[in-house]
Amino acid sequence: MQKTKNPLIFIIEDSVIYKDLIVGYLQSKKFTNIKTFTNADDCINELHLKPDIIVLDYSFGGVSGLDLMRSVKEDHPEIDFIFISGQNDVEVAVQLMKLGAADYVVKNEKAPYRLVTAIERLSMVTKSKKMKQGFSIGVVGFFVMLFLVIVSIILITIIFNL
Repeated sequence: MQKTKNPLIFIIEDSVIYKDLIVGYLQSKKFTNIKTFTNADDCINELHLKPDIIVLDYSFGGVSGLDLMRSVKEDHPEIDFIFISGQNDVEVAVQLMKLGAADYVVKNEKAPYRLVTAIERLSMVTKSKKMKQGFSIGVVGFFVMLFLVIVSIILITIIFNL
């Protein structure tokens, strides 16, 4: 995930009613940067928009969600995937997460809440990674500056002693 505030979320859902439910709930929780698709091909055609998260079903018309994730991750490893499925199968969930999915949410009455929780968790992880990266850059910068100061002092000492 690149953006921690209002990430671009792609949702692939062939059920208009369920898509509207998810989008409505996400918008009520201040996630407003959402694009929806009814099939994988339309989603793939819009990857140039650089989504942060793709929410999709494990199985939908013609393509498996796993196949789509593998295909997209080859060229866009930074995109996170959250699967939302009617299958309450722990083995499938574990397999998907081992292969790179960020989360697996079972479609039920708590699914919208769990989806928001998964997105918020991804945002926190991304924010933490960015902070660690910034800290590392700061530490390296400090030691480079310290080295330059020491070298400058040594050079000034040598010049004035000649």
